[in-house]
Amino acid sequence: MFRFLTSLAIIVAVSPAIHAADPLDEAFVERAKTILDTLKQKKFTNVGVLKFLVRHGDGEARDDVGDLNLTLANKMEVALILSNTDDSFGIIDKASEAVVRAKLLTANHRSEEGRKAFFGRKYELAWSRDKVDPSGFLTGVATFSADLAKFTVQFQFFDKTGKLHDIPGEVSVATTPELLGQCGFSYVLAAARQKAILAGEAVTPDTQRREVLEQLASATRSPKDEPLAAFTTSPIKWGVLYNGKPVKVTGNTVPEPKENDRVEFTLSNPGPGTYGVVLLVNGENTLYQEHTAPTACRKWVLPPNTTVTVRGFQTGADSLAPFRVLPPDEVPADAVNYGEHAGTFRMVVFHGKLAANPDPGMLIKRTPDETAALAVAITRGIRGSGAKPQTLKALQADLRGRVGTDGARGYVVKGSSTEKFETSAVEFVSSPESPVADVSLRYFTPKK
Repeated sequence: MFRFLTSLAIIVAVSPAIHAADPLDEAFVERAKTILDTLKQKKFTNVGVLKFLVRHGDGEARDDVGDLNLTLANKMEVALILSNTDDSFGIIDKASEAVVRAKLLTANHRSEEGRKAFFGRKYELAWSRDKVDPSGFLTGVATFSADLAKFTVQFQFFDKTGKLHDIPGEVSVATTPELLGQCGFSYVLAAARQKAILAGEAVTPDTQRREVLEQLASATRSPKDEPLAAFTTSPIKWGVLYNGKPVKVTGNTVPEPKENDRVEFTLSNPGPGTYGVVLLVNGENTLYQEHTAPTACRKWVLPPNTTVTVRGFQTGADSLAPFRVLPPDEVPADAVNYGEHAGTFRMVVFHGKLAANPDPGMLIKRTPDETAALAVAITRGIRGSGAKPQTLKALQADLRGRVGTDGARGYVVKGSSTEKFETSAVEFVSSPESPVADVSLRYFTPKK
């Protein structure tokens, strides 16, 4: 009986309306051409894109705010590929990840000496297995305005001298709830708005954005030793468990798990309404380790009065790989600086319903490698996995073909073993399109 109640549905289709253009994506693509021209004028021939720093107002520019640091780099890398018309100009494949794999512990683009350390080795190109010497690297600083309403990106580059240079011309767009969520800001729509949504009232994206910004602007610090308000008032109740016992949430943090701790999560819907939940560990969806935007991710679907226990990354319709906590000597020393969104748990909640007459064609079985096709390719700069296209034009065609179809301690990763956990596929339609709640918890803080 327990298995029947908690074997919830995995979404394999989303509303086409979700694929509306992202202003930041469009701005990056528009800016990429002039950035390429600037780099070529500097006689660069092979360029990599590194994680961006992010700050709020006049605050410190940080490399560990959440998903957003690496997402911006991925977006710009894809924008450069799509805008490139010169086969001889190389774009390095996921330079930040290459740094982690190569264990370049002295490489850090926050200091001149650290920037020099990126050179002296070869990097693989984005569209082939060829390895090249880098001419330079592109990065930048992204800034949320003090009131969070505006998001501005200043692009920068450096060469082997380690000197950092600004590229004239910033990109500025109106902030979206997704940008805020990727930066670690947590919110939940007001109780009155949630009630109206349950009653069938339509909510426009502009209304939702305004209400999220108003909430964050007026938010007060949680009382000492209490969880943040968005965690406690979300319509989906979220539990973080170590060794079967709930851990205390303080503000936006939970204790760091120890090696050999069993990490699990509970998602419960105690009230009316049906919700789809994207639960991410280190920026990876617990369903098939998808890396795309939550709107396009597969979701745990919770009808009223249901609970699911997520014990690991779902690897198939009836199997999962339990989470594993890495021992200290197995975690890259710079995992948070250059790794994939390291150190965070994130829950994104969508209100919606199951389709009354699901389209059988939408419920086809997909392999994990095909899930990126559910999202616009540039949404998170995800190019999919599997065999690389072997030319620039082939990679561009692959990307454009997806548009509209698609020294640390307790660090949580996917384990090597698998367990049985049955799920089924349904078609879930979000209403409204944007989340009703987005909550981030940090479980891991690096020793700087």
